[in-house]
Amino acid sequence: MAQPLRRSESAPVQAGRLAPAPAPADTFDGMESARQLLQSLEKLARKGGTFSTNPDVKPYAFYGQQHLSMSQVIQANLWKFNLSATSRNVLDHMTVHHDDQALVEMTQASLAVKFGCSQSKVSRAVGELTRHNFAWKERRGQYRLHPLYAYRWGSRKQRALLAKLGKDTLTTKEIVIPVRKETSR
Repeated sequence: MAQPLRRSESAPVQAGRLAPAPAPADTFDGMESARQLLQSLEKLARKGGTFSTNPDVKPYAFYGQQHLSMSQVIQANLWKFNLSATSRNVLDHMTVHHDDQALVEMTQASLAVKFGCSQSKVSRAVGELTRHNFAWKERRGQYRLHPLYAYRWGSRKQRALLAKLGKDTLTTKEIVIPVRKETSR
């Protein structure tokens, strides 16, 4: 028959008494919790870890056999649009000087001075870009660059801009790559 466990004589048992509750903190130090968070993030960074608050990037849409984004497809086939030199200069200027909303503040007169040509030549170039839907006029002195050309496909800036402009922007302002027929010699 098993014997009951014996108690040690060094630790007397006090029945009915609980340990006292810890004293409540008088003040909450919000800076202390912020410091702790900062220290934990620094520790993560020292170990080579990364931390991001950006949403996950959506996957690319693939066209044809090649795994390229639409902006890469447009860049690779830009020669097929047969843009004039002035149109290409204006497009490059707009690509470099647009803001987060893909807006470019420019006048045709200022671009004519910049490129050393007439204002009518810049006007024709802007008209050519508008026909191909690379850019369009928002109001006087302000043009919008197409979101597919301005930003990488699925990027945070492109998604924010398309949410602002509306889903129909990609269908109403579609950039259609011209089909060039092979010429035989």
